[in-house]
Amino acid sequence: MADAVDDQGSLTLISNDGFQFVLPKKTAFASKTIRNMFNKNSGYIEAKENCVKFEEMNAIMLEKVCEYFCYKEKFQGVKGQIPDFHIRPEMALELMTIADFLEA
Repeated sequence: MADAVDDQGSLTLISNDGFQFVLPKKTAFASKTIRNMFNKNSGYIEAKENCVKFEEMNAIMLEKVCEYFCYKEKFQGVKGQIPDFHIRPEMALELMTIADFLEA
């Protein structure tokens, strides 16, 4: 079955406190959850509106998620030493929960 996801263009991720982050779709699709939302056959409103609203995620966490998506894209397929992705200890537990939800 052909993949019905268009990874061209950009999309907007919105935190629960109203901050908006615009990313290339290809970058945001590091998350299987977001990618599935944009499947043309899914019927998700996110695909029609070209944005995802995260009611449970504040801007600080969403910004870190976006940074990770960019980091993952930049170093995907790189051979050799890859720099660490730094996370403040007080953010670690919540980010692990978010990563599980996003399948990132």
